[in-house]
Amino acid sequence: MSQQKQPSVSEQAEMRLQEEALRVAKSTQTPGQTKEQTKLIAKGIEKGIAFYKQQQKAKARELDKARKKALKQRPLVESGQEEPTQAYEPESEYSASRPALRVAGTIFCLAALLQGLRYWLGWPVLVGSFEIPLPWSLAAAFVAAALGLWMFRAGRD
Repeated sequence: MSQQKQPSVSEQAEMRLQEEALRVAKSTQTPGQTKEQTKLIAKGIEKGIAFYKQQQKAKARELDKARKKALKQRPLVESGQEEPTQAYEPESEYSASRPALRVAGTIFCLAALLQGLRYWLGWPVLVGSFEIPLPWSLAAAFVAAALGLWMFRAGRD
């Protein structure tokens, strides 16, 4: 019995890449195009895919290096051994929501102010035939003020 050598993982990946490149080349084949021309096109596609993967790996390595550098510097800064340096930090969705947090904080603070004024001046509020008690406005003022301050603090970080 003859035992065939199993291809390694990298060899299998290369074979799949060649098959995919040949499939793409055949799908774009024009009438009158020879097999040799199709194979040359497949080789070009294969090289292009390999080059793209190489670029993506290099970008990933650079981002990982920057992330690790930032993580290394953070404990030094927190312990006071070193001044903070400008490290690369990708913009998160959170930083894009800061204006929305500030607007929400403003609205909550205005609601707290109005509830406080209602309590202080004794303005009546009717919902249908039910009059909302004044202590509820005081409680609502505290809750709205707390929420507003929380929004401002979250938008500042």
